Amino acid sequence: MANTKVKPLFKEAEKAIAAYKGEVQKLDERERELNAELEALQLEMTANLTEQETAEVSTLVYLKIQAKEINQKADIIAVLLAELKEERTELKLKYVPLYRQALAKSPYPEYEATEIVERYKYQMLKEISEIGKQMRTQYYEIAPDLEEIFHDKGVLEQFPRLAYTHTYDTYKPKFNWFNNGVVTKSDVLTACDGSLPQGLKQPKDVK
Repeated sequence: MANTKVKPLFKEAEKAIAAYKGEVQKLDERERELNAELEALQLEMTANLTEQETAEVSTLVYLKIQAKEINQKADIIAVLLAELKEERTELKLKYVPLYRQALAKSPYPEYEATEIVERYKYQMLKEISEIGKQMRTQYYEIAPDLEEIFHDKGVLEQFPRLAYTHTYDTYKPKFNWFNNGVVTKSDVLTACDGSLPQGLKQPKDVK
């Protein structure tokens, strides 16, 4: 059985993904900067509120004004973060057709499981038929001599089943199989998913 090495399937898709990640990185950097600024404002607001608790009236007015400015800046950052979230969605929508175009260039149709099944089915049945043909030929070479005794009326009176127990059907390849099919469609589809069918046993002479 051939040890098939699948060629790279997603070169174009990987290029598109790299381009997308490059744009995402810019958005991530902007988000980090906005969150850092927001965190600094929160610390500034905490310090402001703490200072207000013991501030004199003249200072308190200044602190109130400062707190208002901090809140305004925080609101602006919140708006920018919301816009950034929308930009991420827009970026993803932008790359939907680019991803689809890239995936359309994948050479995955070159790998056809049907042809593999047909090839090995033919090889399997041809090998079995060749063995069966040779066994039949060898049996027919001695069949007249066997029949001379096994089909004799006097012998059959003593051994009535003898004519039915030693025929070609006794000396052909044995096939012990309990299922209707050797390989089912479900088995092949499971293999196409990259897994082996449940209960599949590995023959001793197959690595």
